[in-house]
Amino acid sequence: MLACLLVAFAWAGWLTLEQVLRQRAATVVRESARVVAGSILAERRAAAARGEVETVRGEHEQAVLRELRAGDLDIFITDEAEQLMAARQPELGEAIERRADSERESAAVVLPRAVRDLMTAVRAQRDAGALSDSSVVIREITIESGPARAALLRVEPEPGDEGEPALLIAALRPEQDDLQLLRQVRTTIFLAIPLALLLSIIAGFLLARRSLAPLDAIVTRTATITAASLDDRLPVVNPHDELGRLAQIINDLLGRVGEAFRRQRQFVADASHELRTPIAIIRGEADVTLRRAERTAQEYREALGVIHGESIRLSRIVDDLFLLTRVDAAAHTARGDALRRDAVDVSELVGDAVRSVRTIADTQGVAVRTVSVFDVVPPRVQGDAQLLRRLLINLLDNALKHSPPGGTITVHLAGEPGAVALTVRDEGPGIPANQRDRVFERFVHGVHDPDRAVPATESSGAGAGLGLAIAQAIAHAHGGNITLLDGTPGATFKVSLPLISSAGDHS
Repeated sequence: MLACLLVAFAWAGWLTLEQVLRQRAATVVRESARVVAGSILAERRAAAARGEVETVRGEHEQAVLRELRAGDLDIFITDEAEQLMAARQPELGEAIERRADSERESAAVVLPRAVRDLMTAVRAQRDAGALSDSSVVIREITIESGPARAALLRVEPEPGDEGEPALLIAALRPEQDDLQLLRQVRTTIFLAIPLALLLSIIAGFLLARRSLAPLDAIVTRTATITAASLDDRLPVVNPHDELGRLAQIINDLLGRVGEAFRRQRQFVADASHELRTPIAIIRGEADVTLRRAERTAQEYREALGVIHGESIRLSRIVDDLFLLTRVDAAAHTARGDALRRDAVDVSELVGDAVRSVRTIADTQGVAVRTVSVFDVVPPRVQGDAQLLRRLLINLLDNALKHSPPGGTITVHLAGEPGAVALTVRDEGPGIPANQRDRVFERFVHGVHDPDRAVPATESSGAGAGLGLAIAQAIAHAHGGNITLLDGTPGATFKVSLPLISSAGDHS
């Protein structure tokens, strides 16, 4: 691109310079011809005023040319018959001065053939009416020394000079100096463009190498980062340029990936710990049973009961892990293809969940109360009804586990701008301050009353510390959130889900 720009610029500059030189040469010869014509007429008037009579043909014209400072111009003055009357050529000036007056007509200064041909051609054009008599004709001709710019002007005698002939004035300017200048410019261009390209290549290479050095450092450092060194970070030389922002973005990505790896490792460790206990119990019961030669039917029944209970617990943990995997996949899918997208009536969902835990609540002596402020049209959200039901069951099961006998669990359904708010409040001991930040983490067990053994609902993940984590994951997958509200006694969890249609009085 730089080469094309330089060539285009040089070509445009060349054409401009050539055009300027041509116009300047044309202006010089045209104005010189006019000056000579004016000087001749002035000399004739001055001679007439002095009463002088021209004794030699062309005397006045030659006197004008002798006094005229025409630089490098060649000037020829002829009559209408193209007979040379006066001439000025720098290289023949001294010869002209040494000529005798009687020999003027046969002077050594000969009208160049190119000038004579120009005069003949212009006279033919004027006779044909193509040119006016007073116009200055500019032509490019070739003389012995090379190309030249010529101006031809016809001078008519003034009134009172009837004896004077009409004159043809030809002013020639050789173009050797202009051609030499053009050759020098061309040589300069031919040398300057490759040199400029070479310098630009070297400078561009050095600049690119220096500019891309941080990128090379980023690539080298990134290649050394593995799963075991996710805490390493890329160097940020200038945080305000593009490469600095790229390094910061990659560092942020490494931070998120490292956090995800840590959570994954912690999840695997916690899951292994939770699975190890029921498996160890099952294996222990089986080993004890098989170690004895003879056991009673009651002993076998008790051992199988323990194995059956731990198998149920193990199945629940595995089911919860699969459910978490499904919900996480749905939350990280751009279009949410892993979830059903049905219109779900939240009021019906709350009623169904409350009916599911009513029997266990009655067994514990805990009352479950529902309060709804949607008077006209029930709130509707878009999502998977089974997962949303699991969310509510987990919250209710958590409240049942921590509610004392005679306590009350309140489920409050209300509206918010563009969302539905559902709160579940119990009257238990609440959540300690040091556990509030970790209450939604996986495998984090809440507060339990050691004096009470509370049965869990069929779908809950009680005992593994996954209930609230599953509920929060389901809420996030549906574009909502669960928050733990402040206040005592008990614990209050608030679920916010986006509405797809609502009407009526939201108060």
